[in-house]
Amino acid sequence: MKRIQPFVLAVLIPSFLLLHACSSETTAPPPPAATTEPAQPAGSGDSSAAQQQSEPPQEPSREQKLDALKALIPDSVSKIPETTEEFYTQSPGRYAGILYGEKSEEIEEVLKQLPAIDNPDQETIELYYRALLGLFGEDYPEAQDIMEQMKLASFGSPEIDDPRFQFKEQYNVEILLDASGSMAANVNGQTKMEAAKKAIQAFAESLPEKANVALRVYGHEGSGKDSDKARSCKSSELVYQLQPYQAQGLSAAMNQFKPTGWTPLALAMQQAQDDLRKFKGEKNTNIIYLVSDGIETCGGDPVAVAKQLGSSDITPIVNVVGFGVDGEGQKQLKEVAKAAGGRYVWIQDQSQLEKELNRAREMADRWNAWKSDASHDALTKHISQSVDISDFVLDWKAIARNESYNLNSAIISLGYLKILPDSITDALDQMKEKQLDAALARADELEKFLDTLNDKSYKEAKEAIDKQFHANVKTN
Repeated sequence: MKRIQPFVLAVLIPSFLLLHACSSETTAPPPPAATTEPAQPAGSGDSSAAQQQSEPPQEPSREQKLDALKALIPDSVSKIPETTEEFYTQSPGRYAGILYGEKSEEIEEVLKQLPAIDNPDQETIELYYRALLGLFGEDYPEAQDIMEQMKLASFGSPEIDDPRFQFKEQYNVEILLDASGSMAANVNGQTKMEAAKKAIQAFAESLPEKANVALRVYGHEGSGKDSDKARSCKSSELVYQLQPYQAQGLSAAMNQFKPTGWTPLALAMQQAQDDLRKFKGEKNTNIIYLVSDGIETCGGDPVAVAKQLGSSDITPIVNVVGFGVDGEGQKQLKEVAKAAGGRYVWIQDQSQLEKELNRAREMADRWNAWKSDASHDALTKHISQSVDISDFVLDWKAIARNESYNLNSAIISLGYLKILPDSITDALDQMKEKQLDAALARADELEKFLDTLNDKSYKEAKEAIDKQFHANVKTN
């Protein structure tokens, strides 16, 4: 074996040491102080932003979830309705008056706000259901609706001490028609505006020769854009002056406008009062139909204007017609009707609008008979001619079924989207069925009760209705 020479070792040893040092610099882990910091208590203000971002969000407590659920329930939904009075005093929900499918995407985003609470008791299930009622609860007809219908149908009866319903020398009807952009929405194959025009034309054509009719439209100029709002909110025009019906004149007037702009409800009512200013209530029966499919969008105060209109010396009979309006719209339009001392009715299509306007035509027929000295005693003999009982009950049942359909759709979505577990949605479904059964049962009871009033006088019927509906006693 050859010996390594000393001078070779002298060269190799320093080289080996240099290579080892270089290798150590590239592979050795960094010192602990360079990568670690002393542990901080949870929630410490000294924690770094990186640490805070990496921590998973904490699950809300059961109490927090309950508070969140309660916050989704409107104050007006204090309980689940059972009695007749509880049904008709129920405030309409956010999506009242529409079908679930019309706004399903929007509704489902709202439903996602419902917190999932584990092992809910019956009280918690009821909270969930009340939250759904806050969205889909419908506007049931009430006792006052019956009385107003009785007044309309008993127009001219000496038993009614309201001077607005007494026979006068002249009979005038003015229709205020919403021409905002939303009236272009399609209903049963035609726009709301097309349906309204046809109903108005048919109504005017059916009036007695000496009765007068006028048509004012509002929101028919500009567009729904913000840049056109000022112009649209100033648009309110009497397109057909108060006069006996003339087919060509009214048809031409209605062809002048299309649904396009905003909704100046207050302005239209204010100007309607001016239209009828010279037709004082002492000698004129003045009827106003306000037809709208939404709320005031021009900053006016329609409730205040309605109050002024109702108390004016034209003493109008005010009928507010909500054409497929949602819950918010129904609330405002009902307030408008109440402020004017009138009545509110919700419709969905042309046939229902024609039916509503037909009430004014029937009143005009009685007025015409009175003017002609014809006997009208038979018109006031039976309460069945004062209240269309069948229609009232059918409306109640249709509203109940629409409400149940929307609740059912929402409950299905809650399960399908995995917002709530099956245990909760099953319980909600049972409550929905129970409420529908209760609503239909109340309708049948109403029908029997109203049928007993057929042979009573207006005053007797009014007293009986007031007693029945204001007793606030659960009926079974």
